[in-house]
Amino acid sequence: MQHTRSVWNQMPMVRLLLPFMMGIGICIASSALLILFIALLVLSVAFLIWTNLLKDVAAVYRWRYVAGASVVAIMLSLGYTVTWLNTDPTAQWDMSHLAMPATEYEGIITEPPVIREKTIGALVTISGISTGDTVIPGSGKVLASIVRNEKSEALHYGDRVTFRGAVKEYDLPKNPDEFDYRQYQALHHVYHRAYLQPGTWKVIASNEGNALLSRIYAIRGYFLTLIKKHVHGETELAVATALTLGYRDYVTDDVMQAYSASGVLHVLSVSGLHVGVMYFVLNLLLGWMDKRRRTEILKGLIVITVMIFYAGLTGLSPPVLRSVWMFSLLAIAKLLDRDVSIYNVLGLSCFVLLVWDPYYLADVGFQLSYIAVAGIVLIYPLFFGLIPDTDIVKRNVPYLTRALNWLSRWTWGLICVSLAAQLATLPVSLLYFHNFPSYFLLANLAVIPLSNFVLVAGMLLFCVGWIPYVSDVVGWLFDHLLIWTNQAVHTIEHFPHAISRGIMVSTPEMLLLYVVIGLIIWYVFDRRAKVLIAALSALLIVCTAFSYDTIRKDNLHEICVYSVKGKKAISLISRGAVVYDFDTAVYNNDKTMRYHIRDHWYADGVEQEVPMDSAKDCITLPYGKIYAVEGKCLMVIDKPVTTLPAKAIDVDVLVISHGYTGTIDALRQCARAGKIVFDTSITPWQLKKWKKECEMVRIPYHDCAERAFILKW
Repeated sequence: MQHTRSVWNQMPMVRLLLPFMMGIGICIASSALLILFIALLVLSVAFLIWTNLLKDVAAVYRWRYVAGASVVAIMLSLGYTVTWLNTDPTAQWDMSHLAMPATEYEGIITEPPVIREKTIGALVTISGISTGDTVIPGSGKVLASIVRNEKSEALHYGDRVTFRGAVKEYDLPKNPDEFDYRQYQALHHVYHRAYLQPGTWKVIASNEGNALLSRIYAIRGYFLTLIKKHVHGETELAVATALTLGYRDYVTDDVMQAYSASGVLHVLSVSGLHVGVMYFVLNLLLGWMDKRRRTEILKGLIVITVMIFYAGLTGLSPPVLRSVWMFSLLAIAKLLDRDVSIYNVLGLSCFVLLVWDPYYLADVGFQLSYIAVAGIVLIYPLFFGLIPDTDIVKRNVPYLTRALNWLSRWTWGLICVSLAAQLATLPVSLLYFHNFPSYFLLANLAVIPLSNFVLVAGMLLFCVGWIPYVSDVVGWLFDHLLIWTNQAVHTIEHFPHAISRGIMVSTPEMLLLYVVIGLIIWYVFDRRAKVLIAALSALLIVCTAFSYDTIRKDNLHEICVYSVKGKKAISLISRGAVVYDFDTAVYNNDKTMRYHIRDHWYADGVEQEVPMDSAKDCITLPYGKIYAVEGKCLMVIDKPVTTLPAKAIDVDVLVISHGYTGTIDALRQCARAGKIVFDTSITPWQLKKWKKECEMVRIPYHDCAERAFILKW
């Protein structure tokens, strides 16, 4: 086993990449430090120039650590500067800087439009903005939702459009622990959205996009037509388009949930697995070209060209770009007869992509892709070496012995790869997705081989799709492989305890988990007692943090009225249990629950869910209900007040929901409230009226249309 320092010395690109990534992260967090980092860059470069001009070798040696720190500072400053230059709102003509209201926008559709049930989604890159009689240059991107009709369905990549309408920035999350869609779009350089009705937009020119991308998207459209012709089931169509082309518009929430629960969600995202299969198949098919040097060079160029074309075909997603760039570097190294370090290949590919777009660093797919590959490279050899390479069948049946031994090694290798990737990505997965698939090993053993066959069959279908009868045979095989794959996924999904949900990990805890994993790997490489002590100490800190979270959740009491447009959603959380009063359309809609509410319940340690009407401490009234928990009292009024109580009831929070039609003054005879909360099920005109009444009698109120109401004690 190599010494730790030896391994570290083999990855100079990784050592340069780490401060570069740190600079990107600092800029994403705060873009107001540009002058400081430019000064740091200038000083560091000046110091390196000075040390290189020194003729005294001893003096150079004395300053070696400062020189190393200067290189780190340069990479840190470059990361910050490159990110600042790629931050769209810093551009002079960005829409965020408009001083006057715009009357019309002009731009080009820069991605193939997405057809949804009622709208067409089109990403428009703005080139001009009209403000009255003045037309000025513009920049920025608008995600336009266009009402679906025959005209909008005819939109294509490269169409130049003009449109009128309100262009708005994305809203901040209104509920606690809710997914921050505004930040998600900002990391993809999209800051504005618009909803366009018929008659508010028109196409003024076509085919103004990149000619190469236009051709690639046209080919992708042809491939999509082929898939639709031969694949009949909706679920199979969704998996086929996602797996072969990275086209996820047909992927439903049910499909996502099934693959997530089985631990093979990565199959639906074109990544290193798919590009690796293509690289292997291309090398296998073109292996005859290795006999001569000229044909070997031609083969390498063909392989690289096909992979680049495939990256464009799948939408240039960060994981695909990583894989294509990495395999291209390996192909180039093979052509040059050079032995390359996989660490440097990973580091260089990551560095190039981050220079191209530093915001890739915040992309979850990008993070998981690189972390998974790094984990496989580092951890896989440790697992694989646990079982020696010996024949399984101890008898004189050479061919059978060889076949069984190969099968056993292949299976063990797949198990080791799955374990290594899962271990490496576990902390990040818990941070973003809060769940753990219990049967991921079984799912990977079953689904990955099937998905590889699906991918090969899909590529073959694309090649022979124009040949009658042959395409029908390949299409039949392709369709049935998809059916078998989905059957395997759904079977595993329905196993008992297939997925553990609600595992909340904070960013510091995620980093601590990586420290523990890293120290354990270090100890395996270099068995030092100090490293083991450090690993155990980090593990103790992690356990302490988790214990603190458990104690905090056990002592937590909270009333929350969520902001879910047009719906009632009220919860009282106490000691790991939630009593909820939701509209049926909220609780039975898994997507709404996951997007607005579930993460908050996970963060508060909810393990038991009880409807308020069924709770033993709930008192039902003719006009609503009362629920008391740990010294606080909540009243919900969602019916007309027909009978008044003998005396107004003292409550801490009074929630008014749809169904009540009276006045605020009438409510004062029912309850004396510390605060009135209007949920989002109330109509706007009624809400406006009640707000005025509250202001007249000076009763504090909260409008959940603006943000959720939270009371903790």
